[in-house]
Amino acid sequence: MKKRPAIPRLDGGPQTILLVEEVARSVVFYRDQLRLDLKDGDTDRYAEFDSGDGGALLLVNREGTLAPLATQGTAGTANALTFLVEDDGYEAWKKWLVKRGVEIDRDAKWIHGGRSLFVRDPDGRRIEFKTAAQVKAPSRPPMPIAKKPD
Repeated sequence: MKKRPAIPRLDGGPQTILLVEEVARSVVFYRDQLRLDLKDGDTDRYAEFDSGDGGALLLVNREGTLAPLATQGTAGTANALTFLVEDDGYEAWKKWLVKRGVEIDRDAKWIHGGRSLFVRDPDGRRIEFKTAAQVKAPSRPPMPIAKKPD
């Protein structure tokens, strides 16, 4: 059995549903490029992945029989997806993606610390790999209360 290379785990939200053009094509990206664990599905109608911390990522065929059910639970079609990564895993993810031919759209350093790496999934959706901010944002003093004229 081929040993899987070590790559830091991604942590996503509790549940995310994405409507996709081709479930099988998207499974290859999310399973092989992003290393999410495939839990269930038939790759024609849907696929379910473990997205960390008890969360799930559901890929649903946009034209399939499950699409109406999926859209009832969502406010619209997601344009972006963010995964949190540990600081020490950021460079490992960047190297991993580049090695597999995933184009990096942007590599950003934020003013309050933290970094974000942006790529696109097969449907053109923006995927962000984000580290936590290193510095707490400065707090602003409260707005002065205007005095009422006498």
